Amino acid sequence: MAALILTAGCAGFLSDKGGTNGVDTSTPASTEDGEVKRTNGTDLRSMYIPENGSVTASGELDYGDPSESNKFYEPVQITADEGEVVNITMEAENGNPGFRVVNPDGNVSQVVSNERGGQAQLIEGEFNQSGRYTFEATSADQSATFNYTLTIERVTENEGLFRGDAAQWNETEQYLMFSQDMAGVVKEVYNEEHGSSYSAVELPEYANESGLKANATGDYVVYTYEMPSEYNFTQRNTVDVTATLSYSGGLKRYEEFGNNTDTPTNRSWAPEIVFFKAVDPESGETVSTTFITKEWALRYQEGESDEAFSYYMGDYYSTLRYGPARQGYSPERDDTIASGELPEAYYNYTNPRYNSTLAEKYGL
Repeated sequence: MAALILTAGCAGFLSDKGGTNGVDTSTPASTEDGEVKRTNGTDLRSMYIPENGSVTASGELDYGDPSESNKFYEPVQITADEGEVVNITMEAENGNPGFRVVNPDGNVSQVVSNERGGQAQLIEGEFNQSGRYTFEATSADQSATFNYTLTIERVTENEGLFRGDAAQWNETEQYLMFSQDMAGVVKEVYNEEHGSSYSAVELPEYANESGLKANATGDYVVYTYEMPSEYNFTQRNTVDVTATLSYSGGLKRYEEFGNNTDTPTNRSWAPEIVFFKAVDPESGETVSTTFITKEWALRYQEGESDEAFSYYMGDYYSTLRYGPARQGYSPERDDTIASGELPEAYYNYTNPRYNSTLAEKYGL
């Protein structure tokens, strides 16, 4: 399997076809000092890969599980076909999770862990052979026990989207359709306002473009688009304002459109977070990254005043991070982009006006 990027998620409470989700067979056990420790808790034995979207099931690492190098683990079996691609997330309650991927031939192909807590992720892992795989859910720390959830999300190519009745589209298709429409509005508004006075900046408008990605499990989309590194502040600001207002306007249009036609659109088709990544067309290096949330956009809609607009843009600019392709970039002075791709670069981001990180609030 090959790893790229991922988020957390939720969906049904499922296991393998015809199997069990996990059985609570808890038995208390006492240590030498008399402390009672839980053994044989909720054991997760198997899961399956959904046709689309994601599935989540729960288990518990405890003293009744097998151990290796003083780390407890639970083997979770999954049947896969060669070429299938998945995102896998393990989330722990009060622990530092990790997992190993064991191929049908018995070889370990991936080891994923997170020593800083909460979540371990494998993004866009591709199965290189057909058969029964084992995901060994474990901990990054020795002798650790905790409840955990394991989420499996199928990753599909964007070809073949938007077929059939729109009422039956899954969340990924809904997010991508909204994002396509929003990109078209950004282009239209930007060009109408500025014509040929600036070089055109266009968000990717088609779901099969590599620059537009949706993650329904994590409730976000990512736009990657070209922005010349020599753009000055006014030019960059114009793009930022256009994109921000287009997202807010898109929420309103989708609500109104769905209420007046047979197309079942509404603002739930918009993701909770929209990430933007600007890259220089010459070098391919990052110019900047930033994001907007639905919560901020809806608050702006309720006010729609100069003060509300300032607050909305203030939230947006508080997320701005700079890359090496930005004109005048200085790693010592600028708020630079954290290591990793989106959304990992913002995993621990906390808006000064709020108390929770993005990871805590949205499960990134």
